[in-house]
Amino acid sequence: MKKIVMLPLDERPCNYDYPKMMPNADYSLLIPPKTLMGDKKRPGDMEGIKNWLLENIDGADCCILSLDTLIYGGIVPSRLHEEKVEVLLERAKTVELLREKNPKMKFYVFQLIMRCPDYSLSDEEPDYYDFYGRDLHLYGRYTHLEQTGSLTETDKQDFNRIKETLPSEVLEDFIGRRKKNLQVLIENLRYVKDGTVDFFIVPQDDAAVYGFTSMDQILVRKYLKENFLHMKTAMYPSADDTGLILLGRAVSELNGGRPRIYVHYASTKAESVVPWFEDRPLGETIKYHILSVGGQQVYSLPEADIVLAVNMGSEMLNVSDGGYVKAYDVERNLAEFTAFIRYALEQKKIVSIGDVAGCNGSDGELLHLLQKEDLLLKIHAYAGWNTSSNTLGTTICQAVLYYFGRDEWGRKNFLLHRYYEDMGYMGYVRKYIIDNVLPGMGLNNFRVDGKKGKVAEMIRKELIKYMTENFPELAEEVETVEIEQPWNRMFETDVKLKIKK
Repeated sequence: MKKIVMLPLDERPCNYDYPKMMPNADYSLLIPPKTLMGDKKRPGDMEGIKNWLLENIDGADCCILSLDTLIYGGIVPSRLHEEKVEVLLERAKTVELLREKNPKMKFYVFQLIMRCPDYSLSDEEPDYYDFYGRDLHLYGRYTHLEQTGSLTETDKQDFNRIKETLPSEVLEDFIGRRKKNLQVLIENLRYVKDGTVDFFIVPQDDAAVYGFTSMDQILVRKYLKENFLHMKTAMYPSADDTGLILLGRAVSELNGGRPRIYVHYASTKAESVVPWFEDRPLGETIKYHILSVGGQQVYSLPEADIVLAVNMGSEMLNVSDGGYVKAYDVERNLAEFTAFIRYALEQKKIVSIGDVAGCNGSDGELLHLLQKEDLLLKIHAYAGWNTSSNTLGTTICQAVLYYFGRDEWGRKNFLLHRYYEDMGYMGYVRKYIIDNVLPGMGLNNFRVDGKKGKVAEMIRKELIKYMTENFPELAEEVETVEIEQPWNRMFETDVKLKIKK
C-alpha cells in the first residue's frame, strides 16, 4: 500500500476531511492532527507542523504540501500576518529538509496568490476590510485598467475619490502584505525549477479579470515563462480543491496511469463562460484541472476512461432565483445532458458531474431530473458546492480515485455527502435558516451560536426533513446526520453521515 503525506490548506472539512472521504485506491493518507491546524484567523502551530512532517515523511511515496499552511499557518492567516519576508522564506526551507529526508518520493506543493474580494467584510480579511474592502478591490481594478489604457472617465472619477478617501495606512498595509506574499511565492518557485519538487500549483483565490490578483498573476507568469516551467506548474482559479486535485495526481502517478477524460457540456456556449470569481473561460480552467490531476483530456467518448459532465448554461447565474431564464431554459439542454449521462453509463464509462450552473450550491432542476431518471446513485462522482473550480476539482478527484480503486462504498458515501451538503444544505436549508431562524435569535449569516449550538441542531433537523421529503431514496441510505458549523457561520457546514451498509 502506498503512503501519501498531506498538509492541507486549512482545517475546514473541504480541505481537511474531503481527502479522507474519497474512494480508496490502495493508499494510506497521513494528515497532521487537527490540534496542529489553525482555526480561521488563528494560525496553525507551524513549528509543530514542521516537526510532524519531518517525523512522518520517511517511507512516503508522495508528499502534498500547502505552502500557505507551512509558511503562514493557513489560508486566512496568509492575509493577516505581520512577518518579514526573511522569516517566511526560512519557514519554506522545510521543503528542502523533506526532500533531503526522502529523495525518491513524488513531491507536489501549492501556494496561493492572495485574493482581494469585491465586498466590504472582514470575516476572512483584516479588520479594516469592513470599511474599505470594496474600495481596496476597486483600487486594484482601476490600477490594472489604467496600466492597460482601459480606464473610462467614470472610472477615473471614482479612482480619484478612492485615492482621496482611502487611508494611506490601510493601503500600505494591504499592498505591503501582497508584495511580501508575492515575493515569497516567486522565491518558492525555485523549488520546481531546481527539481526539489515535482509539480507546483499556483491557485488564484477568488480571481477576477482585472485587479490585484490578476496583476500578481502577470508577474508570476513572467517567471514561469522565462524558465519554461509550463509542464511542471499550473496557475488557474482554485483554492479549496487544490489538495484534492494533487491527491488525484498522486494516485495517478503512483499507479503509472493517465486517466483519459472526455468533457461534455450542457450548453454549446458553456465552455466560453467566465464563472463568478474567476478570470478566464470555463474550458481553459478545466484543461488545467485535467492536466494537474495527472489526466489527459480527450475529445471522443470511445477513447475516454472518465466522462466529466459539466452543467453550465450560457452564463453563470443564481439558480435559486427560479423562474424562466434564457441562459438555462433556452441556451442549455438538460434533456440531452441527462440522456448523455445515461448513455455514457451504458458504455461503461465512469461519469462525474460538475454542477457549476450556479455558485455555492446544486442546481435543483438537474438533480430532480437525475432523480426522475434513477441516476443519482448510478453516477460515480458529483459536486456542486462552491465556486466553479472548487466544484470541478472535487468531482474530478473523486472520479480519478474511483477509476484506480473501484471502491463502491467510498463512491456511494461521498456521493451522499455531496447531495446532502450541496443540494440539501446549500441549495435549500442554508437560505431557509438565514431568512427564517437567525433574525429571531439576533444572529446572522456570519455569526451563529457556535460550532455545535442551537443553530447547528436546527440545520440538522431541517436537512433531514428536506432530504426525506424531496430525495427519499437518498434519505433511505442514511442512518444518522450530524452537523457542525466550522467557522461559526452559515457559509459552509460540516455534514457527518452514517451510511447504511
